[in-house]
Amino acid sequence: MSAVSSFRRKAQRAFEFHDLVYLVGPAGYPNYGDELITEAWLRHLARHRPLATVVVDCGRPGSASLLLRRANPRAIFVNTLWELTMHAQSRPENPEIDPDRPWEWVARAASRFGVAPAEGSGVEMLLRAKTIHLVGGGYVNRVWPHHVALVAAIAEVSRVTGARAVATGQGLLPPLEGAALERFRDDAAQFDVFDVRDRPSYDFLDGIGSRTLHGDDAWLSPRLRRPVPHLPTGEVVICAQSDLTEDFRRDGAQGPQALADLLTETLDAWDVPGEKVTVVEAIPGQDMTVPVLMGDRIDGARMLPFLDVWRDGLPVGRGATWLCTRFHPHLMAAAAGDSGVAIVPKPDYYGTKHASLTDLGSRWTMQTGADPVPGRPTAGGYFPDEVEAAVAVKRVLADDLYPRGVRIR
Repeated sequence: MSAVSSFRRKAQRAFEFHDLVYLVGPAGYPNYGDELITEAWLRHLARHRPLATVVVDCGRPGSASLLLRRANPRAIFVNTLWELTMHAQSRPENPEIDPDRPWEWVARAASRFGVAPAEGSGVEMLLRAKTIHLVGGGYVNRVWPHHVALVAAIAEVSRVTGARAVATGQGLLPPLEGAALERFRDDAAQFDVFDVRDRPSYDFLDGIGSRTLHGDDAWLSPRLRRPVPHLPTGEVVICAQSDLTEDFRRDGAQGPQALADLLTETLDAWDVPGEKVTVVEAIPGQDMTVPVLMGDRIDGARMLPFLDVWRDGLPVGRGATWLCTRFHPHLMAAAAGDSGVAIVPKPDYYGTKHASLTDLGSRWTMQTGADPVPGRPTAGGYFPDEVEAAVAVKRVLADDLYPRGVRIR
């Protein structure tokens, strides 16, 4: 290799990581909402910071890279923080990990070489970052308390390197408790911005000076469709999960079976034949369990697996009525003007999520297992000005965090 070629290679490598943005989130599971949010930030950075290297730290980087590879040509997919967090949670014979405070070890391992030698290359990348950004979602709360390690690690790296730490669109309910809560509040105070998506999460951060309330990160997505007038078609779209349904009860049934019973009763009350039903999958496999339990009641229904939904988009803005447990399909369908029923499978978690959308103007009906069969809603979702307002609020934050053409030093 010539001296000139060697110099060019070194210069290129130095430039490549001179502006490094490090995104942390749960993409790759896959889950429609998690992929939607990560894609939105990748596309925003591609427009506003086209020369920045963007690292996406997620639980399943292989899957995430396949789903999100077109969103930003300078994206790299790793699982450094998620691997450290899972290692600490399972504690495979590591005497350095306190089982009552596993996040302490994760914070050390993420911010110092040698604590987790196998993750050295990933830690090196993390320590180079100018901005470390915990992207939105509802994964840091009492449902998954071990995820407080992600916040602890980001805060500790920020203390060590001076990197800017930001969080956006977070849903923090049900709230953390005990030692996890104490650590979370100490570390949240280290963030330059700690943005949340709902009022209860904002109130939970009382006393944290960097807290803001700009709504869910999906309002940044280019996949959003604005409301347009359309005639009702008689069609129904079902998006019904089987995970996190253990608290959903109806007439003696529990979990997925109780959801299947409610959906069947509702289709019967609305006189909807199976061939007028579309089933969409937001998490592969888990969102087909309930429709299977409905049996021949939905014979002739159109089935849209996750990959079709991801590649071709949700079937929104077409005059159908939605029966939906999941949060981001509610957001996207209501934003397109569709009417719907938001079914709450886990009240202390999904109750806050769906209420955050109705608080912004979604006219969807909220439904629990104890409620009678809902009437068929016809009020639509959001009005156009409500969608524009939600999008504008999120874009203000995004533009403040990543001004076009400005590199954060």
